[in-house]
Amino acid sequence: MLKKTPQIIITFLTIILLSGMYSIVSAQQKAKEPKKETFTRPEPTKPIKPTIPTENRYQEDKVFLEHADSLYRPPQDFEEKQIVKGDVRFRQGGIFMYCDSAYYWPTRNSMDAFGHVVMKQGDTLFVYADHLIYDGSTRHAVLVNGPSQREVVMKNRSVTLTTDSLDYDVVQDLGWYNVGGKLVDGVNTLTSHYGQYSPSTKIADFRGDVVLVNRKDGYKLYTEELRYNTNTAVAEINTETLIEGKNDTIITSRGWYNTRTDNATLTARSTILHRDSAGNVITLEGDNLIYDKLKHLSEAYMYKDPNMNPRPMVLTDTARKMMLVGGYGRYNDLLQEAMATDYPLLIEYSRPDTLFLRADTILTFQRTEKVWPDSLAHQWTPETRQRLASYTSIWDMAKDIEITIPLLPSYVRKPGETPLIFGFNGLPLPGPQPTGKYDLKPDTLQKNSSSFEEIPDSNAFGNQEITPGLETEWDIETEDIEENHVDNEVLLEEEETVIGDSLEKIKSRIDQWGRDSIFMIDKNFHAAKAIGKARFFKSDLQGIADTILYHQYDSMLYLQRKPVVWSEERQIFGDTIKVHLIDSVADWAHLPVGGMVIEHIEDDFYNQLAGSEIKALLRDSQLDHLIVNGNVEAIFLPMENDSTYNKIVHAESSYLTVDMDGNDMKKLKMWPEVDGTVTPIFLVTKNDQKYLQGFKWLEMLRPRRRWYGERVTWEDELGDVPDELEEYFNMP
Repeated sequence: MLKKTPQIIITFLTIILLSGMYSIVSAQQKAKEPKKETFTRPEPTKPIKPTIPTENRYQEDKVFLEHADSLYRPPQDFEEKQIVKGDVRFRQGGIFMYCDSAYYWPTRNSMDAFGHVVMKQGDTLFVYADHLIYDGSTRHAVLVNGPSQREVVMKNRSVTLTTDSLDYDVVQDLGWYNVGGKLVDGVNTLTSHYGQYSPSTKIADFRGDVVLVNRKDGYKLYTEELRYNTNTAVAEINTETLIEGKNDTIITSRGWYNTRTDNATLTARSTILHRDSAGNVITLEGDNLIYDKLKHLSEAYMYKDPNMNPRPMVLTDTARKMMLVGGYGRYNDLLQEAMATDYPLLIEYSRPDTLFLRADTILTFQRTEKVWPDSLAHQWTPETRQRLASYTSIWDMAKDIEITIPLLPSYVRKPGETPLIFGFNGLPLPGPQPTGKYDLKPDTLQKNSSSFEEIPDSNAFGNQEITPGLETEWDIETEDIEENHVDNEVLLEEEETVIGDSLEKIKSRIDQWGRDSIFMIDKNFHAAKAIGKARFFKSDLQGIADTILYHQYDSMLYLQRKPVVWSEERQIFGDTIKVHLIDSVADWAHLPVGGMVIEHIEDDFYNQLAGSEIKALLRDSQLDHLIVNGNVEAIFLPMENDSTYNKIVHAESSYLTVDMDGNDMKKLKMWPEVDGTVTPIFLVTKNDQKYLQGFKWLEMLRPRRRWYGERVTWEDELGDVPDELEEYFNMP
């Protein structure tokens, strides 16, 4: 046992020594090898892939991070904050938000996004910006421009809104700016200091320096507040607004304007200014206006409610110095036609003595007439008229006209020169040509016929081509001569007939001054028509008629059906009265189918004159000369030397003339035969001695100035028709 003990000890020590050496070698080897990561869990056997959270990502109240290339969470933040970069995508309900990088607070449900920011809702709404601040709890976004997006842009189908900073409320579906912005749709461009737009309702509201520019017509709308519907392109006006177009200008404070159809309905006192091609301005003003630009039609109404302080419509023509006033008015700026009803009043103020005209309906319009141009408007001299009258044929007229024939080949001689001889190819023959003169008149053509070479009876032009370089506008068609042969004698007879007919037509066109009416041109003239119980007033002339018509072309005033005209103490009435005006002053008056002229003398005595036709010549608005033709009847009181009236004369004849000197009768002439009586005034007891048959003194119908007030106002209770006037026109 003792012998074996040392051997065991030696073996044990040897094992311990070998183990220590192995440990040292192993430690050295481990020091040389890299340190391996330790795991607290089993090493995975498959690659890790991102998985979509099982939580409902369509929740409207939560913002989800859909994608990012990298995510970093700072460890020392008080609340959880994630920094995401690269192709970042967020989502809240149906709203998607894209950016280059963002700060994301999951617990706060909000984020700040930077770089190429895009908000997308469905396939219709897109918002582009550089920086987005979004609160998912209130669903409110603030978008700002920056380096990656110079303007914040909101696009909704055809509508584009641009600004530097935009607030967008997802719940209300409303975006707004207050730093200035612009909205563009398919029709208009709108700019303002403040603006808001709702993609769902298509309603946009603007405030502060609002300007709307129509992209089709180019007109502009200026206001301080405007509501606009991008779907209908209708602008709702609620404050002072100016709309300026190429030819029209609208001033209003309330109403609607359809910028697509150019129709407007204006519900406050508004004004429309129309400019014609000559630069003249026609103004239409009313409590309510309807404007249709495409139809060139404007309508104006007066408020019917007395509590709304109604004022009449007023149409003013500045060029003609005319105003048309009424309860309703209409104007066509293309045809330059106007109409007024509801107690209309026409005021013509081109002269100091203003003309006032009333009726049930008043029309003003343009009438086109043929007139001489300025170059022919003057009268020809007697020598020129004598020369033109001496023409007996068209050849006589041609001799005085210099003829120039342009664009003809060089071989064609001017009138009066020897013609060239042509060959079979239609071109001049070579060699010298005959010399001399010839006359184009028919009676001398035979004399010079030897100068012409007879062209063979064949297709002389055949298939020849016109030589290039020749100046000509002739169009030569190749046809069979045999099929189109015309006898020369028949042709000459037809030409003589045509020449004779032409000469007669020309003669019928030439007026007494030698001017040919073919040179007359169209020109528009102003006309007005008053229909129904019409009456007019001037300080020196007043009148009534059922219809009054005025034509600027011939300066004529026509009074039809029961017309009556007053001037001072004189009255004229008949079936029809025509009055000629020079610069709005009466020059003469004509009663073509009979009438009566009455002058009040004193008390119930009147000078009276009746006949089949009456014409009065006026000077300075006073009667100067009177002519009566046919069935003349007269009752007058001759003034004695002491300026008294002692007798009354009743006379009958066929013709009469009167010359006046102011208010005094200078001369009276009746012929060929005169029948009558002279009765002292104190013996006159019967009406038939004092009045002619049909006598009517209608002073109670005479228009008074107090009906019309001042020129610019209308203070006569809307022009009510007097009862006496109603009865007069209602009588058969």
